[in-house]
Amino acid sequence: MVHHAIFGSLGRMIAILLEHHGGMLPFWLSPDQIAVAPISKDQVGYGADVLAAFEDAGIRAVAYDGTDTLSRRIVAAHEMAVPVMAIVGGREMRDGRVSLRERDGSQADVPLAEAVSRLQARAQPCAPVAKAL
Repeated sequence: MVHHAIFGSLGRMIAILLEHHGGMLPFWLSPDQIAVAPISKDQVGYGADVLAAFEDAGIRAVAYDGTDTLSRRIVAAHEMAVPVMAIVGGREMRDGRVSLRERDGSQADVPLAEAVSRLQARAQPCAPVAKAL
């Protein structure tokens, strides 16, 4: 008979972690790390390109491009505890940029490549450790 106590311990640890953080996990541990929301239907294509850029970089991204208003989609992402929202509108589409909105409310308007590199660095749980000589 194989004893499965390790699975119970793992489940309790995840429950403690979720309770401690109020369901708001760190960026690297979140199931959905970034939500991409186009402002209107005109930007849905650019939103799909932004989503693909994040996914190609290994970032877990999800599209919030439903028929709801932008504010409703932001609230929905906040309720789902998504750490970062990427808002794309006409100006962002024209300039190849993305507006990042953090969970704490801070915002930054950056080029798409810079947003991908910033978030890709945050997706790693810890930096690689250099070997001692």
